[in-house]
Amino acid sequence: MTQHRSLYDQPDSFGWITIALHWTTSIAIIVLWFVGQSILLQPADEVDARRALHITLGLIAWLPLAGRIVWRLRVGHPQVTGQTRLIHAIARVTHYLMLAALSVMIISGPLMAWALPERTDIAHFALAFHSSAALVLLALISLHILGALKHLMFHEDETIARIFVPRQK
Repeated sequence: MTQHRSLYDQPDSFGWITIALHWTTSIAIIVLWFVGQSILLQPADEVDARRALHITLGLIAWLPLAGRIVWRLRVGHPQVTGQTRLIHAIARVTHYLMLAALSVMIISGPLMAWALPERTDIAHFALAFHSSAALVLLALISLHILGALKHLMFHEDETIARIFVPRQK
């Protein structure tokens, strides 16, 4: 029973599914961010290859990223013991905004990549949304990391530990 319970989120703890999705998507977002940012830094003859790498990695990461969004919307957010309702609400809003920005990116990325050559207006529109969502996501991830560091340095709660291992009852 404990094994089964640790797979799923509990009212005060993340489960293994959430933990795996969190770290898988975190790594995917970091890799995609750096590869995406490096596209225009390449010599002109290497831009297409770097863009193709970004698209390929994005397609590989698409399912876990979409799974992360669906899972979080379906399951909600466990509350940290000792966390005020206001702080929990701010954390939830930040998480949902990150999911919204990520949703824009996983829709606009393929749309941009697959826009037909004669539909450059769609590709430019998708690029604007994709780039804007990337900047919003970067800002929100920074806020998320700062919040985690705040818990690590100034609080004696289990915020950091619970994203690595489910809480044992």
